Amino acid sequence: MKTFFKSIDYFCVLKYACILFSFLVFANLETTPLPYSAGIYVAVLANGSAIITTSLLYLGSFLIINAPGLLGSQAILCLLFMIISLVYRKFNIKTKLETSAYLIVGLLGFIFLGDTAIDFSLEKRLFTSILTVALSMIAIIAINALNEKGLKYKLNFEETLSISILIAVFGTGVCNFLSPFVWRAICVFLILFTCFVYKTGIATLFSALLGISLSIHSGNIIYISVFTVWGLVADALTPFSRHVAGIAIIFSDYLLQAIFNIYGGYTLIEFVSVLSGAVIFSVFPTKLLILIKEKLYAFRERQLIRQTINRNRQMLSGKLYDLSGVFTEMAGAFDAFKKNGITEEKAKQAMKKQIDEQVCSECDYFSRCKKNESEKFSGLSKMIDIGFAKGRLSLIDLPKELGDICLKPNNILYALNKLLSDYRGYLLENANINNGRNLIASQALGVAEILRGLALETGTTLKYQSRVERLLANNLYKSGFNVSEILIYGEEERLSVSLIVVMKEFSLNRILSVINSTLNADMTIAEQMEISDEKCYLTFKCATKFDAVYGIARREKDGSTKSGDTHSVTRIYNDRLLVALSDGMGSGDRAENISSVSLSLIESFYKAGLSSALILSTVNKLLSINTEDSFTALDMSVIDLKSCTADFIKYGAPYGFIINEQGIKIVEGNSLPLGIIEELKPSVCTTELNDGDMILLITDGISDAFGSSGEIIDFLRTQSAKNPQTLADEIMEKALKLNDGLKKDDMTALAIRIYKRKLA
Repeated sequence: MKTFFKSIDYFCVLKYACILFSFLVFANLETTPLPYSAGIYVAVLANGSAIITTSLLYLGSFLIINAPGLLGSQAILCLLFMIISLVYRKFNIKTKLETSAYLIVGLLGFIFLGDTAIDFSLEKRLFTSILTVALSMIAIIAINALNEKGLKYKLNFEETLSISILIAVFGTGVCNFLSPFVWRAICVFLILFTCFVYKTGIATLFSALLGISLSIHSGNIIYISVFTVWGLVADALTPFSRHVAGIAIIFSDYLLQAIFNIYGGYTLIEFVSVLSGAVIFSVFPTKLLILIKEKLYAFRERQLIRQTINRNRQMLSGKLYDLSGVFTEMAGAFDAFKKNGITEEKAKQAMKKQIDEQVCSECDYFSRCKKNESEKFSGLSKMIDIGFAKGRLSLIDLPKELGDICLKPNNILYALNKLLSDYRGYLLENANINNGRNLIASQALGVAEILRGLALETGTTLKYQSRVERLLANNLYKSGFNVSEILIYGEEERLSVSLIVVMKEFSLNRILSVINSTLNADMTIAEQMEISDEKCYLTFKCATKFDAVYGIARREKDGSTKSGDTHSVTRIYNDRLLVALSDGMGSGDRAENISSVSLSLIESFYKAGLSSALILSTVNKLLSINTEDSFTALDMSVIDLKSCTADFIKYGAPYGFIINEQGIKIVEGNSLPLGIIEELKPSVCTTELNDGDMILLITDGISDAFGSSGEIIDFLRTQSAKNPQTLADEIMEKALKLNDGLKKDDMTALAIRIYKRKLA
């Protein structure tokens, strides 16, 4: 027995049960049974239903509704369509609208025979046949659309119109076959269901369509208005509570009777019909409703755009990985081609040989020295060693062995000094070439590292959050914001929300508040752009836990038109802040140019994503390669606003300070300025910061005015200002006062206050 039930195709059973019910309903479009259901019979056959099973159900439906007089004429129709079906199947032809033409032939039996139990006029039989053919054409289009497209694809106008007509006609048949009160109960359930599943407005139109059936049945168009009111009430209240929406329909139905006397008296059956539909919907499982809603939304989502975005990201990731490999190979090639140069020992041997061949061999006393060749070469080797050590030779450097033999030592001294000079030039050229190659190789590796990071980031498939999108759209709508499009993707710290807001004026803070409360996150505006007169594009991303404000005070050196001190406060990532103070050598245009170029390079490299070590090394080499003196003191801090930590990097800069409620902490550095020597390591320290901490960076123009760090600390203890601009101004005024108003050097004070952000 269990095996029998398992073998049953329940979907197929349900399908043919629905077909049988449709036959019963459409046969009762009028008070007397008529073969209107022939249109449905032809439509389901055209959409692939089994000819034998469908024909038996069709003929059996007339027995169920007690209309055996129609069996003869409809048996002729069934026989005709069995023959047509077999012919189509033999030639592998798919039936379409042409089956409606065959229906006309099939209905000839009804036109001439009518119903053996009831005498219909010929005019009535012709009219019924014409309507049946028209109904079959509508049903073929509608059932084909539902069968092939279902809810997965958008219907065209012809399909939508056909389904709407079929629903209206179906409702009329239900009213005749069962009861108008049953149709009222079904409509209440369908309206509430549509309001819950679809967006606002669709249920109102659908409810008006459902009202047509009852208006046709009763001959009173007022029912369209009644059902429309139900749809409006349900549309308005379903977003708040589906149960309240059901109660509201019951209450509105009673009010319509009380005000307009639609029913001529509100009987118990009117109340029960509306109540039963609302109750059935109320007890309908919420999980199942949500599942249906999710399925329907999934079918309507623009998946192509989202899949295209992910596909393009993956393609871009692959290209970035390839480019990263190219730059890595370039770095390796530069390293492999590094010019090692001639070793010092080889250079000495070459010099000795060249002196012997070009100087000694041309000497008039060459044969005399030839007899003492060992002493000559021994003395020459010592002399070359001295030349390499001192850089230049003189007569006092002449070894005894060579002095006792050689009668023209000046010729050897001149030639050796020239060779030593050429060798030093060669070494310098070789070093510059290697430095250039090292610089390019390190930059190539840095670019490769950036590209690998970008490839890894873009290669990750974005996870879209459709359910959260609908929830957020609904909450924004309740708060008075009309959002035409919304896109949420990413997770945790990479969460991103993009909106198209349809209105000229809106409160950004209120939108941010709705987003934060819906997503239970701390977001901040990342991008805002007006795309039309009434539409605005907004992007929100996860905010950092902390933020910063800064103040700056600057004075140029007396007699100077420009300050050699430059500063930068810029976000290099969403969660990192670069704070830098650069003091170029001297004052005026040249110092300002060196300082600003250094900071500009550092900013650009950091924004590009290079590592701190590579950035500072590169900038130092670029400055040191310059033949002129071009160096700068750099005081820099990279603040992580997420973890609230800071890396302090100092190149020849004076001490800095961290001021908080616990006291004042000194940040010292003992490194030389950038650009003095090629290989230079900075002073680096990392420290944790807290809410309210103040960072103070100063140039030597201010530190020299105070004299010592202790005097600055004593002054800072007297300051209670929490505003960074106030603190910068106060320390500048104090430094000027200590210098009797004189500005002996460029003076700059940069103060940064860290604070904890509040959730919007």
